[in-house]
Amino acid sequence: MLRMAISALALSGALAVATPALAKGEAQDRVIDISDIKTVAGVMMQAGYKADIKKSESGQEYIASGVNGSEFTVRFYGCKNNTGCDSLEFFSWYKKQPHFSPALANEWNRDKRFLKVAIDADGDLVEYIYLSAIGKTTYANFIDYIEWYAQMDVSLGKFLNEKAEPAKETAKDAAK
Repeated sequence: MLRMAISALALSGALAVATPALAKGEAQDRVIDISDIKTVAGVMMQAGYKADIKKSESGQEYIASGVNGSEFTVRFYGCKNNTGCDSLEFFSWYKKQPHFSPALANEWNRDKRFLKVAIDADGDLVEYIYLSAIGKTTYANFIDYIEWYAQMDVSLGKFLNEKAEPAKETAKDAAK
């Protein structure tokens, strides 16, 4: 299944931030401020993730990244000059498929607590999780969110593939 991020909105190049490697214990306990886009990008790169800062058509900065061979974006809200943001969102989408429906989204959301899905106006399935950026968090906690997002993304992919097979069979039967 083809999965795409909102990369069509990308207008600018990547931000390359050189960061020194930290000792494992130091990195795990370090307190970070995730209300700043450049700080988040740097932390993601320190942890081995791609983190390209780009701009949307409206001029708002976001981070383009990826896990499991699929792209996702980190979008920020309530910012003042790309800092002091009050929340952020991990976001990706799956291109419209015949079996995508509000009922499918509701089935996923019913049993999932944090990672949610919805069907957008174009019929694409969007996947997202919001995080508060108010206050600070530890490096380990933030990286755990990314790793958890990656695991849930795999679970969502399996769920969607499982739901695609019965939908294909139903479509074949209806065509007869």
